[in-house]
Amino acid sequence: MTAILFALGAALAYGASDFIGGRASTRAHFALVTTVGAGSALIIAVLAAPLVGGELAPTPMAWGVVSGLGSGIGTLFLYRGLARARVAVVAPTSGVLAAAMPASLAVLLGERPAPVTVLGLLLALPAVWFISGGGGEQRDLGRPSGLSDGLLAGFGFGLLFLALDQAGDSAGLWPLAAGQATAFALVAVIALRSQRRAATERPTVTGQTWWPLAVATGVLASAATLLFYASTTTGLLTIAAVLTSLYPAGTIVLARLVLDERISRRQGLGLALAGLAVVLITVG
Repeated sequence: MTAILFALGAALAYGASDFIGGRASTRAHFALVTTVGAGSALIIAVLAAPLVGGELAPTPMAWGVVSGLGSGIGTLFLYRGLARARVAVVAPTSGVLAAAMPASLAVLLGERPAPVTVLGLLLALPAVWFISGGGGEQRDLGRPSGLSDGLLAGFGFGLLFLALDQAGDSAGLWPLAAGQATAFALVAVIALRSQRRAATERPTVTGQTWWPLAVATGVLASAATLLFYASTTTGLLTIAAVLTSLYPAGTIVLARLVLDERISRRQGLGLALAGLAVVLITVG
């Protein structure tokens, strides 16, 4: 039960981070937003790791670096897709792949959830798709589909989830710190290379401050990663990955509350499926 609560908390934090990151990316280049968010997450991880302690073993630290590569890749392509392509393609593609990839590998590596739990996990995958708007009407037909962005984002997040599980808990939060440092270095390089194009591709909007929102994305993403890490160390990766990948639900709810965006029938169906999936996984 504790692992389930950690995973749901991670989903809420990731959803809030993506919502705020999307707002910030309308005011500044997505690479700049990602870099500032990664920097704030790195500061938090570096401050927290010595307090928790743990052994600085090579293997967990290596998996931490791999998780950082996944985090950086996933966030960059997600924000790029949300900024330039069709959200109804990018979001569900990334969410489903982020859930399916580590869950499938975990089963291949020997995890065997209870039958009721498996049913809940299977229901959660279409829930992610419907919540994110998958299969709905496509608007803004002049924009790219964003399928490649969604696939790369999902691969990145799936790699993040898998690597954190492999890191284990013997090293405390040091793998998280290594991952955040790697993610920051990766996105900073991308941001520097994009600096010349930033003014024309996504100029900063005069009078609208974006960096506090970017900092908030890093704080929330750091909390989400920590909660997911706690979930994998207290429960199965299959459950942690799938429940955490319900993060689009948090984004949709915040959009409804803050921006008064209407929840479509497909999204409502997705939320209902997600609720049923959580119940089944909890009972299992």
